[in-house]
Formats: sequence, C-alpha cells, structure tokens
Amino acid sequence: MGTRTSTEFAVSADGTRIAWRRHGKGDLVILFIPTWNLVDSRVVRHQVDFLAARATVVTYDPRGAGLSDRPTHGYDFPMHAADALAVLDTVGVGRASIVTASRGMDSAILLATSHPDRVERLVAVAPYLQFEAPASDRFWTIHEIKEKKDLFSAHGWRTDWPAFARVFMEGVFSEPDSEETIRELVEIALQASPEILITQERELRWAAIPPLLPAVQVPTLLIHGDGDLAVPVSLAQRIADPMPNARLHVLPGAGHRPDIRNPERVNELIAAFLIPSPTEPATA
Repeated sequence: MGTRTSTEFAVSADGTRIAWRRHGKGDLVILFIPTWNLVDSRVVRHQVDFLAARATVVTYDPRGAGLSDRPTHGYDFPMHAADALAVLDTVGVGRASIVTASRGMDSAILLATSHPDRVERLVAVAPYLQFEAPASDRFWTIHEIKEKKDLFSAHGWRTDWPAFARVFMEGVFSEPDSEETIRELVEIALQASPEILITQERELRWAAIPPLLPAVQVPTLLIHGDGDLAVPVSLAQRIADPMPNARLHVLPGAGHRPDIRNPERVNELIAAFLIPSPTEPATA
C-alpha cells in the first residue's frame, strides 16, 4: 500500500459518510477507532507519526465530528462499529490491528466479537466501560450550573460548552505542565456539537458491552495510567480479567490519555505489541 494522507470517504451502513485517511505503507495495517465524538482523528497524530514509518495506519473522524457527516441520530455503539467496518471495506483491508482509547473500547469490542476475522490484535489506552447503570439521572435533571460538576449534564453542555470542554480536559490531562495540551484539545472540542453528544447519551446502551468481554479472543493490550482521574486502574483490571488473551500495562504517574500527553511512553508499547520485529513474532 502506498502513502496517502488526503481525506477520502467511506459510506457506513446507514448512509453516513465517514472521513478517513491512510498514512505510511506496508502490509501490516493498524486502524484507529475514535474514542468519543467530542474530538476527531487529530488527537492520534503522535501515534500516526510514529507508526506510519512501520506500517499502514488508517484513521478516521467519528460520525458527528471532524469532516465526517453529522446525522441527527445513529450514535450508538453498533453504528460506530459499523463505521469502522465500512472504513476497512473501503480501504480494502481484510484484517487489521485495532488501536483505540477510553470510550472507543466499546466499539472495538463489538467489532472484535461480531467480525473476529477482521481484527488481528487490539490495543486500548485507558479503556472505559460501564458495568453498572448510573446511580442517578442527574445528567438529565440538572437545570442550573452552581459548580463544576453541574457542567457534566445536558443543561451544562447546552448553556456553557466552553466551560465544560475546559473542565473536562483538565481532568483528562492531570499531569503537571499539561496546559499546552489542554488548550489544544479544548480547541478541538469546541468544534464539536453538544446536541450530537446529548443525542448519543440517549442512544447508547452501555450494558450490552461488558457481557461480550469473554468473547474477545484476539490478543489484547490495555494501557492505563495510575494517575488517571477519570477512570481508575481497577476498572481497567475489571475489563482485562474476563478477556482470555488480555494483559494490562500500568504507566506510573500517567493520566487518562498518556497517548496524547506523553506519547513517547505509549508509542513503543503499541509498536512492540502490534509490529513483529524482523526476527521475532509479535508479543502475545
């Protein structure tokens, strides 16, 4: 496969156009599944720059973000998995390794279990699943912003999206000296649509994903920071335990997205797991 960085489009199962890009070259293909429609594929540029010298890397913007279409509905996990499949089909890739992060773990699990023949290996940074239903429906019932936590609601997103974006990114990048990264990600988040994300909150069926964990047969590497303020390491371990071929690598002092904040700590782990050396097979 030759190097290509221009944007092209795949058409998903419901007709939504998904903007994708191919980087690097080689028979080994790595597909990045987006995390949340809050951001687009620009957030994985550090991994693309590193891995494209070793493999073909395919990225795409999630529906509702970046250059992809922004339909009024269709933001549940099955549609996101369908988008990944549509990109693979359009690029002409039969089988690829998957890299994702945070909420992207749900779509990756669906793809790996519904189409196991298409997934070679799986890497997830700071994986997040919901094993239990929320204790309250405060996301829908908050109607006045009195403190920071109230921004994490439908009302908060609609009334002060910039404040939410800032507070959210501060929690994601909790490592010292993260201001530059926070500003960069806030700028991307401000291009997202709070109404799309609210629609997604209505459509997601979190409970459908955890029972699928034992069916994920592909070799899996979970990377998690022990300084993650958004997702505790214990949740990452809970995700890893039922997966028959998964292992958890904990990064000391890292926050929720070390692949963005400290990519040098993550890129080598991803490459070692996904890309075999000339003399040795990839790590199981």
